[in-house]
Formats: sequence, structure tokens, C-alpha cells
Amino acid sequence: FTLIELIIVIVVLGILAVTAAPQFFNFSGDARESAVKGLKGNIQGAYQTVYAKAAIEGKLDGTSGSEADVADVKTIFGYPAATDAGIGTAASLGNNNEDWVFAVGDGSTNTTADVFYIAPAGFSDLNDSSTAEDIYDTSCYVSYANATSADTPPVVTVDTTGCGN
Repeated sequence: FTLIELIIVIVVLGILAVTAAPQFFNFSGDARESAVKGLKGNIQGAYQTVYAKAAIEGKLDGTSGSEADVADVKTIFGYPAATDAGIGTAASLGNNNEDWVFAVGDGSTNTTADVFYIAPAGFSDLNDSSTAEDIYDTSCYVSYANATSADTPPVVTVDTTGCGN
């Protein structure tokens, strides 16, 4: 091989590597999955903090029919309610569609009523008018179910099976 041929081969291999390599790495999916898992930890820390404050203030009696107010957070049995005014405020999620898209389940085919579904904003065409069913269908979300008593904390689950898409 001459020097020019070797340089041409190296340049062609470099172009192929630059165009093909990103297809083998899913950086955005990994980042989205990590963000959703981090959100679960944020939500757990937020509900524990609100519960501690509710216990100190003696406000563990809120129910779904009559929510208590603890530091501007709507609570049920001392834990943040599964709403924007509850866990959305406690976890500082911001406005719908800023960083996260969220909605309360409506008991439809896949979503459970009184469960708060949260997904990364902009993922899979999610926006502030997305329903809980839309969020559920992405398979990349955190769900927060209301506490059933003051002795039973809320249930926080994560589904990251669709985050890599």
C-alpha cells in the first residue's frame, strides 16, 4: 500500500466509525432511565419529610375525602396525596411539562384511580395535556399510590422498560 491509500482507508474507517458508533450506544435511554430512578428516590424522600412534619404537627388524620394541609402540601394520613398539590408540590416537580409530565390515573384500562403517574417531559410526545394512560403506555414512569393508613406508606413503583426507546 502506498501512503495515500493508507490515509484514504483510515479516513473512510473514521467516517464509518463516527456515523455507526452512536447507533450502538443508547446514551439518551440510559440517561432517561437514571432520571426516572432518581425521581423515585426524590419522591420517597419527599413523602418521608412531609410525614415527619405531619406527625410533629399532629396532622395524620387527612383522608381522600378530607385532605389535611401540611406546609402547603395536601396530605392523606400524613403522606402527600397522589395529586399535583400533594406529591407534586412535596417533590418540587414544578409545572406540568417543564421537566416532568404527570397526571392522576382515572381507573381506565391500564391506570388505577388515585395513582399519580410521572414521566420525563418530551419523551414519546408527552406534554401537559397527556393523560395517565399516555404516561403508562410509555413504560418509562414513576407511579405514586396514596397511603392506605398512617401506618402504611405510599407505594412508589418504577417502570423503566420503555426508557431506552
